[in-house]
Amino acid sequence: MNCPKCQSSQIIKYGHKYGHTHYGKPRYRCQDCGRQFVENASRQPVDAATRQLIDQLLLERLALAAIVRITGVSKRWLQMYVNQKYYQTPQTVTTAKKRSPDPTA
Repeated sequence: MNCPKCQSSQIIKYGHKYGHTHYGKPRYRCQDCGRQFVENASRQPVDAATRQLIDQLLLERLALAAIVRITGVSKRWLQMYVNQKYYQTPQTVTTAKKRSPDPTA
């Protein structure tokens, strides 16, 4: 078995309660890069195409529950993704100076 991040073979059993997840799957840790992982994980990372679709659906102002139904991602993951997008958005507001009335009119 190799690390999914750096492909190192320096893997050890790792984690809470004898190196298993709460689902009973063995947990491993790479000694080279520190990545923790589960062999044959049932949940895979959300791919770039799905993230792009989610971005488009957010711009269309769809409800998060609708986005979950359309894309198949979990509610928890989607909320974390939306929060991350929010914190990456600049929070500054620009205003235009008000024009003074024309005295000749």
